[in-house]
Amino acid sequence: MRGHWYKTTVMLTMVLMLAGCGGDGAEAEQTVQTEQVEQTEQTLEQVLEEHFLAAEDAEDVATVVSQYAEETPDPALAEFLISYYQVPDEEQSKTRYYYNHIDLNEDGTDEIFVVVVGEYTKVSFGDPALILSEQADGTFQVIESFEGIHTPVTVSERMTNGWHDIIYQEYGRGAEDGYRICHYNPNGGYQTDLSEVVDEVEPQDGTQIISNNFIDDMDKGNYMTLAPAEDGGSEAQGN
Repeated sequence: MRGHWYKTTVMLTMVLMLAGCGGDGAEAEQTVQTEQVEQTEQTLEQVLEEHFLAAEDAEDVATVVSQYAEETPDPALAEFLISYYQVPDEEQSKTRYYYNHIDLNEDGTDEIFVVVVGEYTKVSFGDPALILSEQADGTFQVIESFEGIHTPVTVSERMTNGWHDIIYQEYGRGAEDGYRICHYNPNGGYQTDLSEVVDEVEPQDGTQIISNNFIDDMDKGNYMTLAPAEDGGSEAQGN
């Protein structure tokens, strides 16, 4: 970029110098100078065009940071999920959970975004997910409940009503597939008429959470389950 500006400055200086020449020169010399000025102006115009095109291209490149789900078992969170989704004892060791802490409303306190994965809890269009706020007494408050989503989930740098937009791929509902962009509504949360489904998402900065490959994790035994550790749960998976 610095090279473009340096070249632009040099070309502009040449234009001014050539435009100021004159005096006793012959007509032929004046013609040569005129042609040089025109050529220099064309070169300058081309340099400026390249500079602005490069700037536009830079604006189209988004910075997205990928994060895998946290690997530390959270027994209190697992217990809450068992209760919330009414997962029976025999299904708890077969039901996995993935979570990330992330500040969605920029208040300095992280929320918890958690996805529950298993045959008992899944629906035809994804896996259920929750946005939770952990209280001072260790309990959890539900900020949002998603019936079914597909990971990874992108937390955009763009915000609506003080909360970061949430984006995930949507398919399997029987409607048109695409990407759901959830805009926060103080009167209803993330799942209101402010939510929209688009074919493509324009480039935007953000953080991609729960970027795990669930199938690969299952093959490698790299996951946590809802079952208590003594019953073959989270800690038994080596996380």
